[in-house]
Amino acid sequence: MTRSIGTPIPDCNARRSAARQRREAIAHLSAGRGEGLTTPNGEETAFGPGFPLNYHKALPHDVNGFVVDAVYRDYVRAVTAGESGAIETLPVGSNRSNPAPGAATPLNPQRYTSVSGKPEPLGYRQLTSPLTGHVFDTQGADAGAFTISAAPGLDTPELAAEMAELYGMALLRDVPFTAIEDGSGPNVNTIAASLGAMDFFQAGFTTCDPAVRSRYATRGTIGGGHDLFRGSTPGSKAGPWLSQFLLVGSSNNGADIEGPQNAASPMFRGVFANIGHEDGFVFFGTQIIDQRAVVAKEGIDYLTNWAAWLDAQNGADFNDLDTFRRRRRYLTTPRDIATYVHYDALYQAYLVACLLMLGPPGGFSRDRGLPETSSRTRAAFSSFGGPHILSLVTEVATRALKSVWRQKWMHHRRARPEVVAALLTLHENDPARIADPKLKNALAALRAAIPQNILDMIAVHNTAQNAGGKISPLPAGNLPADFPVIADDKNFLLPMSFPEGSPTHPAFGAGHATVGGACVTVLKAFFEMFDADGCTELAWPWPSFVATLKENEGGELDPAPGNPPLTIQGELDKLAMNIANARNIAGVHYYTDYYESLRLGERVAVSILEEQLAMYDEVVSMTFTSFDGDRIRILGNADSSRVIVQDGSGQAISSAAWFGRYER
Repeated sequence: MTRSIGTPIPDCNARRSAARQRREAIAHLSAGRGEGLTTPNGEETAFGPGFPLNYHKALPHDVNGFVVDAVYRDYVRAVTAGESGAIETLPVGSNRSNPAPGAATPLNPQRYTSVSGKPEPLGYRQLTSPLTGHVFDTQGADAGAFTISAAPGLDTPELAAEMAELYGMALLRDVPFTAIEDGSGPNVNTIAASLGAMDFFQAGFTTCDPAVRSRYATRGTIGGGHDLFRGSTPGSKAGPWLSQFLLVGSSNNGADIEGPQNAASPMFRGVFANIGHEDGFVFFGTQIIDQRAVVAKEGIDYLTNWAAWLDAQNGADFNDLDTFRRRRRYLTTPRDIATYVHYDALYQAYLVACLLMLGPPGGFSRDRGLPETSSRTRAAFSSFGGPHILSLVTEVATRALKSVWRQKWMHHRRARPEVVAALLTLHENDPARIADPKLKNALAALRAAIPQNILDMIAVHNTAQNAGGKISPLPAGNLPADFPVIADDKNFLLPMSFPEGSPTHPAFGAGHATVGGACVTVLKAFFEMFDADGCTELAWPWPSFVATLKENEGGELDPAPGNPPLTIQGELDKLAMNIANARNIAGVHYYTDYYESLRLGERVAVSILEEQLAMYDEVVSMTFTSFDGDRIRILGNADSSRVIVQDGSGQAISSAAWFGRYER
């Protein structure tokens, strides 16, 4: 008996065979994505005992903040070899949480602080996913395929610029972005001028290192408040500092609660009363996401005394000591967005951006190379529709993390900025505690390169913080006799937004930045970025706004001054910059962490899209501009796909060269 008038072609065994053939047909792609050759900056073996410029937070340290050498070597061997059993024996986490009374040893040091508002004794933190970089994937580039350039060394102009910028960010955390951009905020112009006078930000800065040249070229000079804390892509430098995707909401086109119900009415008419983009409500089905956020209270920083800093390096768990404002508001100050990235779901900002782009009403146009975009009979849903792109934004995030976690733990193990600032402070107060002469000379060079007025402002700021902080040193009689004494006017510790300071994983690269690069790349690929001519970027389709402080209302959105010309692609690039650089604002990452990791995430996403497009039976393409200004086209046709790249001048670049651009 005939059960249907048609069956899938191919089906059953034929389909199984075709599926295998498709997988085999794209297996060669992995050979054209680089070797993942990674060259660290050499500081792990350059500065004698204590591994001062490498990551060892949560391991045991002496009173000067130098790690116990034998433990550090054990940890590196366990992590790089993927030995989970050996990692379980390290003096980390619960292996140190409950020391016996009086059992302070180099492997189980005493606590040096008293914490208000939290019961003692506190526990100890654990290393964060140290073996993730060993995990393989079956789609997209392997975690070991891509690399990032070496981090700048301690005695380089670039590192000095990074540290000075981080100090400047800490000093301006509570100044509204609008007051930073127009220079009206306190100390904004002073900090901008001091940074702009540094060697790395000079127009004539030269270097023979191609990676440094590339990073410098995209940073440019600092001329005023508008130039402060901007990113490396054109979109991140245009208009307000905050991307519109972090501020605006959906719109119901002015529908009234009691409006007539007719076929032409917008979605959800009668539920929302005249909701506009400036109201900041993003439709999530029949629920809403409010762009207003819980933010930390202004003026409160952490780890500004040596005892608190040292306890944090030893892994003391200072989480959940934050103090929050009673009222939610739009992200208005650098501290606000630092709070956002302290608690976000990592891909959260890009999921919200995707919801905005999908609508209602209407939504943003899909890439013209997608099959359903120009079809008169087909609508996108499971393929190239909402469910597809919403799930892919989250999918690329986990792949990006595998790639950057390999760089963090297996190769670079870069110390966090809080450690560089502490070394600078230790050297300034008691140089004899720095045993290695090369380290001493490098710190002296760093000290000389950072503007004195910025260091002076940091010292004053730290002194004020220590007068009533939540994490205070124990009385002097309870501290070891050899405990460092830090003078108020020589306290150059980096004020941290987070009570616990940095996370318990290395700095280089940055998880938020890599995920941002991957998620934004997927959004740029799925949605149309260009006008009908295929060259001109599509303009931002709605009015643009900035967040302003109106305390009785929790802040609101006002029109952006001058109605700056923004583009969709530029605001997506800016969104990735905002989230990544917010981690710098918090004090836990450097600019190079953002720069290199953003591009790492981009390559991860392109490799995934390249393989996915080979799975369709019809021609599919996606086109966008990379973070470096390259024109990228991903083209799939049945069982084949390829990445076509042109640089900013229109010259063709091989996909292998593009994927491997950051190998050194």
